[in-house]
Amino acid sequence: MINLLLNFYRKYKFNKMMSKIKYNIDIDDSAVIMPSINFDFRNDIDKVRIVIGKDSMLGCNFIFESDEGLIKIGDRTFINGGTNLISRSKIEIGNDVTIGWGCYIYDHNSHSLDWQSRVHDIEQQRFDYISGKNFTVNKDWSNVKSKPIKICDKSWIGFDALILKGVTIGEGAIVGARSVVTKDVEPNSIMAGNPAVVIKK
Repeated sequence: MINLLLNFYRKYKFNKMMSKIKYNIDIDDSAVIMPSINFDFRNDIDKVRIVIGKDSMLGCNFIFESDEGLIKIGDRTFINGGTNLISRSKIEIGNDVTIGWGCYIYDHNSHSLDWQSRVHDIEQQRFDYISGKNFTVNKDWSNVKSKPIKICDKSWIGFDALILKGVTIGEGAIVGARSVVTKDVEPNSIMAGNPAVVIKK
């Protein structure tokens, strides 16, 4: 009985959340959404920003800090809870991909490399937050570098890995747990470490 009520509550909570953001998501009916999933759209935009393919199973967080960004996920892909997909450019994840829990896939730097720009950002964020607004609504993105990330078919990303902007993970590649990936991973290779290096082909 408790499980039945819990499942009803989860479905109600998910349907309520989805009704608010239905214009932002194109999801196949066969996809499985786990209770841990979360959608964080910081700006109200009536366009598709997430595309989810057939038979995928997702428990991750989708985060859009600005009015730009796109996340595409293919078929039969599994992304565990606690993983954060943070997009301002584009994150493309292929078919038959496995991504462990606690990963960060981040297609931009979030802040400028110039400390004065960062100080201005924090001042603006503080003002907007105190005013009751979304604290990134007036962020200056002009000094923030952003490049698409592509994770190709049949790859596996171990738990707590960090994939940074501009990286392509080749088909069938494996990224070891807690790795920091700053450059492309060749197909059918294993990369691990901080920074990640090829340890096996």
